[in-house]
Amino acid sequence: MALLTKDRFLKRIKNVRLVALDVDGVFTDDSIYIGPDGVEFKRFDVTDGLAIRLLTKLDIQTGVISARYSAATVSRMTELKIPHIYQSYDKVGCFKEMLKKAGVASDETIFMGNDILDIDVMLEAGSRVCPANAVKEVVAISHFRTKRKGGDGAVRELYELVAASRGKRLVELMRL
Repeated sequence: MALLTKDRFLKRIKNVRLVALDVDGVFTDDSIYIGPDGVEFKRFDVTDGLAIRLLTKLDIQTGVISARYSAATVSRMTELKIPHIYQSYDKVGCFKEMLKKAGVASDETIFMGNDILDIDVMLEAGSRVCPANAVKEVVAISHFRTKRKGGDGAVRELYELVAASRGKRLVELMRL
């Protein structure tokens, strides 16, 4: 599949009501830090979080699906008030449950993933996006590839595009 131009992608996502994201490699740079006591740490880009909070003003829901459990993920996603948080290897099953809870159809969704574990769930979504540093197999099935890498503003870039598809800029949402 050839990646869409920005203009064609904006038209494609005009009616999106749910954006679902992988965590490691999308929200993070794919690194996991483990201290001597076994406590796990992850680095999240703050600008990604701000974008998520602002986009809720356009009634667009957000969810995450990670293949592995992480207390750090739960903590950050809860802080961002993301209502749909799933941590299971069965990403497709989680995505289908998320759609039911969110009350949206699959063609009203975007899924952003970066690695081969994301391919099956991405194929369930209406639109598929990957960060700049996604593996080639994910790029091959994606409709759009961000210029930013996972953990380095890729989520923010996607949310700016979703806002733009509604004729808005994130800075304008600060005033709503």
